[in-house]
Amino acid sequence: MDGRPREIGGRAFDLLMVLLRHNGGIVSKEEIFDEVWPSMVVEECNLRFQIGSLRRALGDHGDMIKTIVRRGYMLVRDDTAPQGGLAPSLGIAPQPTIDIVEKVDKDKPYIVLIDDDDGVRRAITGLLRSVGHCVGSFPSVKAYEESDSVHRADCLILDVGLPGQSGLDFQTELMKSGLRQRIVFISGNADIPMSVRAMKAGAVEFLTKPVRHQDLLSAVDMAINA
Repeated sequence: MDGRPREIGGRAFDLLMVLLRHNGGIVSKEEIFDEVWPSMVVEECNLRFQIGSLRRALGDHGDMIKTIVRRGYMLVRDDTAPQGGLAPSLGIAPQPTIDIVEKVDKDKPYIVLIDDDDGVRRAITGLLRSVGHCVGSFPSVKAYEESDSVHRADCLILDVGLPGQSGLDFQTELMKSGLRQRIVFISGNADIPMSVRAMKAGAVEFLTKPVRHQDLLSAVDMAINA
């Protein structure tokens, strides 16, 4: 750590090696048990203890280990992120292209992201795709409405301060049209009245930028399973 050796326990070391070998992919709990505790019956609390131990050993970088709800764990190794976007300690490698509406796989959740910051869209799109979601990314509500996407999103991630129609006004429009869309709001300039308005109107979550990966993944998971 910072050029100095850091001692960790044998199980924590084995766990770290498993996460590294999957190179940023999700590792299921079953895979971890098979590799770290082969031929042993181990309670899940032992895994949680070792994850906590490894996070503490990594110090300020401990949040690089993500908990993917009901799926397992992953290690994000790239620490770069745009200013004002996702938290630097939880960065993810930017994708070469954004605003590509993927072909929707009916077996995968479809997430629509609307944010006018290119860097934020790259980071969040990369994160969501890394955990197996299909993503449609747009810089404004107008761009979304003019797109060819006809699939209703399982979750809509909305920035509050968008060019043209704001995220909150778009939420109101959806409600008036009878569409009860599951929405996660993100904002870099939020205040209490904004968040209260959004939550009273049925938003799943209201997160402030820089958004931590784990908080966003948990909010999206909550929206998908609402």
